[in-house]
Amino acid sequence: MYFMKQKINTIDYEWLTKPTGDPFADTGGYVIKYLWENVYPNKDIDGLIDFVTKVYVNDWEGNLNAFFLNSKITQPAFKGDKKITETLKYYTALIENKEPFEEGYCRISGRKTKLFSAGRDNSIMSGSGKFVNFHHFFDTGIKLSKEILIRMHFVPLGSLLLSGRVALLQSNDRTIIKFFVEENVKQNLNNISVGLKEGVTKSEFKNPANALFNFVNKVIQLNQLKRAASLTLYHFTNFGASPKIDIYKLPATVFSFYAYCHKLNYKTDWTNFVRSHYYYSKKKGAIYNPTNENYELEKKGGIESISFDGYKIWTNWIYDKLLSGKSILPEFLRWSKKGNKLNFDIIKIYQLNIRNMKKETIKKIMELANFIVDDRSEDEIKKFITNLNKILKPYELRRFLLGLVSENYNKNNKKPIITVKDYTDYLFSDGGNAGEIRDVLLIAIYQKMHELNLKVDVELEETSNVKQN
Repeated sequence: MYFMKQKINTIDYEWLTKPTGDPFADTGGYVIKYLWENVYPNKDIDGLIDFVTKVYVNDWEGNLNAFFLNSKITQPAFKGDKKITETLKYYTALIENKEPFEEGYCRISGRKTKLFSAGRDNSIMSGSGKFVNFHHFFDTGIKLSKEILIRMHFVPLGSLLLSGRVALLQSNDRTIIKFFVEENVKQNLNNISVGLKEGVTKSEFKNPANALFNFVNKVIQLNQLKRAASLTLYHFTNFGASPKIDIYKLPATVFSFYAYCHKLNYKTDWTNFVRSHYYYSKKKGAIYNPTNENYELEKKGGIESISFDGYKIWTNWIYDKLLSGKSILPEFLRWSKKGNKLNFDIIKIYQLNIRNMKKETIKKIMELANFIVDDRSEDEIKKFITNLNKILKPYELRRFLLGLVSENYNKNNKKPIITVKDYTDYLFSDGGNAGEIRDVLLIAIYQKMHELNLKVDVELEETSNVKQN
């Protein structure tokens, strides 16, 4: 149980840490909670404000420009200890209701209380007094409770710096937000303890996608996932005349799929697949070697081998596509064409949960793949693959599948390979995608051959997905 003695009767202590849904306020709240639970359980909130202010000024040299514009800490007019005294003077006045206020409803907590002006100097990405047209009734800023404004002051200690901008995380699973903030607080305080005083901890990654999925890996490895979670990464700067924020969303469906791929049965296949899709313009020509999981680049002096620690900061096409909602089925297909093993369950779950393909469609595609591969020579299979890969239009896929129906009938098989219901409801329904059906069928064939240790040498040209009607 962290400090809750409530010595200051003008503070509602519950709202110093209670989740709100606002990424900035929640980050600050979890920082306060962590400090009370693990660092200063006997300090009141004014003591924590004093502590964190001295960290910002003495250890970080006031380097909070990405968070606050012209605050008591960042404005050039104040030097050294003046930054500390002016900051503490402001928060003391805020706590004691000596700052101008009005009664109303806080824009973040929603509770009716005393409200104070929040601008870019004491809150984040909120506008400023000079731009009154950004606020209701031309106020000098949005109106927030003192508890929310206090929480904003703690945000930097729970943050991460990513490519010159601040990274914060929000999720429908509070356990994940708490974990993210606490990891950052620990790292920031540890850096100070060992003499690193450059400011907010810098991420080793250069782009939000890699940083986000690296965090997801930690969540999975440490078993921090309690339910299907969605994640939102806020990548922002509140600096000067150019404040900017980009928002990256990882839906719960993608998170669940990604976690599924890290199960013991699938992790090796998935890891090799993902790691083969890194790219760095300064290392053009580097080829992924699934045997040692390194990238290898031919140079005059021999082969340069780049380990995972070296290439994990490169751009990863799979991460980028998963974040942007683009299909990675073409990458699955290319990987399979090269003869690489990829458990078909991964494709199945991806198509079902991310691409919304019907389970009956997947089942029928698997049956068709078995029909094409089982009891056939390598030359026969090669012919099927060649013909299937040439298909570019829906009617060509229909003709191909009708050929399978005819062959199955001529073999006097009792069970039809494709029924009318299969054809109308699962293969060529109104919402169906002929291109995806062809690609999944090709992947299923390749993976079936991999299981049977069959090697069919087919020169295949890259083709775009089949166009729909």
